[in-house]
Amino acid sequence: MNSTTALASPLVAGLAVVTGLVGVLKARFGLISPLVGFALFSFLMPLGLLLGLLLGLIGLVRTRRNQRRGGASQAWAGALLSVVVLGWVLTLAYGTAQAPTIHDITTNIDDPPAFEAAAAEDSRGAGFAYPSGGATVPDQQRQAYPELDTLHLDISGDEALWRVRHTAEDLGWTPILEDPENGRFEFSDTTPWFRFVDFVAVRVRDDGAGTAIDVRSVSQVGVGDLGENAARIRRFLDVLGHGH
Repeated sequence: MNSTTALASPLVAGLAVVTGLVGVLKARFGLISPLVGFALFSFLMPLGLLLGLLLGLIGLVRTRRNQRRGGASQAWAGALLSVVVLGWVLTLAYGTAQAPTIHDITTNIDDPPAFEAAAAEDSRGAGFAYPSGGATVPDQQRQAYPELDTLHLDISGDEALWRVRHTAEDLGWTPILEDPENGRFEFSDTTPWFRFVDFVAVRVRDDGAGTAIDVRSVSQVGVGDLGENAARIRRFLDVLGHGH
């Protein structure tokens, strides 16, 4: 006689993995919303894996030699699959665990670039008024990302504008506002897997010795961003600062 829990363990674990993969792939190809895909991968899949692990452990107990029940190999398979995939998920989560639960990041906290064209896309209905997410956002950013600051370049304003356009193009951003006369740009950027849409505002100003460039990146939905907006600004400034 086989142990039911032992037989169920790999089935439950396998179903959990499939659920997570479906969430990622369907969100990636626009078949479900990014939030639903993220929830399937980040919450429902781990819960299913925990259940698969629990069933596997119970199955191992019930299939001990003196219990005279079959299914030990299935129990081992379910438990090991659950542990491996859970370990992978936890490794991914660890890389973003230090990110604060904010979604509005800028190089100039005291005078951040404002959004105009993208304002209507704010799912919260506030037009991305700074700070999007509450009054504690600036202090949380200062603590988490103290290195983010205005980029000063010893180049002309025209060259800076050219660099901004082409750097954004290289990064795959979609332009939604170009106002070179006032040194203002807005772009949208989509995260690669779950296809969350974020928005970026760039401002170019004369600082007397060259140009000062400020960037602001904000998420359309959600509370935290797992550090994505700060990482996006770093990538942009790194490419921009090294020329094009």
